[in-house]
Amino acid sequence: MSMFGAIRDTLYAMTSCFSSPTIYLNRRTFRMVKLLGEGGFSYVYLVKDTNTGLLYALKIIRCPFGSDSVKDAMKEVEMYRLFQHENIIKVIDTCVVQDKDGAKIVYIFLPYYKRGNLQDAIDEHNLNNTRFDETEMLKLFRQICYAVRALHTYQLPAVPISREDSQPNGQTGSSNLVPFAHRDIKPGNVLISDEGDAAILMDFGSLIRARIKIVNRAQALSQQDLAAERSTMPYRAPELFDVKTNTQLDEKVDIWSLGCTLYAMAYGKSPFESSSTEDGGSIALAAINAQIRFPENDQYSSEFNDLITYMFVVEPKLRPDIHQVIALVDSLLETT
Repeated sequence: MSMFGAIRDTLYAMTSCFSSPTIYLNRRTFRMVKLLGEGGFSYVYLVKDTNTGLLYALKIIRCPFGSDSVKDAMKEVEMYRLFQHENIIKVIDTCVVQDKDGAKIVYIFLPYYKRGNLQDAIDEHNLNNTRFDETEMLKLFRQICYAVRALHTYQLPAVPISREDSQPNGQTGSSNLVPFAHRDIKPGNVLISDEGDAAILMDFGSLIRARIKIVNRAQALSQQDLAAERSTMPYRAPELFDVKTNTQLDEKVDIWSLGCTLYAMAYGKSPFESSSTEDGGSIALAAINAQIRFPENDQYSSEFNDLITYMFVVEPKLRPDIHQVIALVDSLLETT
């Protein structure tokens, strides 16, 4: 029997996991070790298979708002399975159960990475007053870019599909290329492999087909509200703060977030988080005006900072695409 079947057969035991330190899965027992993180309606626990000793990350999403919220949670799972890439996290298994109060709960088993995420590494550097080595940082960043490239260059499978599926209302793309945008790239959504030499992109709850035509104010406000809900403010592209009509949103939103992420790796936090906390200004205003500053007595090369600046172009049409960013990273690594 698959793990999914085992989970399904023991769903009533699993619904009590918030109060029980163990989860029973058809003659297998997982012990809940500790809480790894939490969001608005989700928790991530470290769990251990008591028979094999293997560790997993168990994401538990509580869906109190009916079937739509369950669909949103399962969409995240579907997106992980859609993108099979070494720098994108893989789902081990999933299950949907019903709690005693009628709410649905989605369980997602994910690999566990003992080094945690990139934000953990940044926090450790900040605590110890140390910084990433430039070459090491560029290598990790390039792997994040590889994951993003997989999203931005997604090709529809070569099978007949309906027009409704290939061209949803308001979304555009060629018949084969259907770019996706992550829309919440940040250090907290990048895991580090146990060896410390690989980056793994995670948290696809914000993932969306990238190219969306905005033809009226209602659509603009809808996308703006969606970004406010799912895109972390200090890493959010300027076009998502103030969505204009008669424009098109696209995958370039992720390029801006990559710039924020690389800056945070180098200097401990997003440049726009700095603008808000140090000057009392608005993160949105700082982003819209691309107000970034580099520290004095900077230990990194001017070429490295040029790479960061390269991604902070306010006009999306003039912002580089993921291929251009990777090419520049490759060029920098060749000279280091």
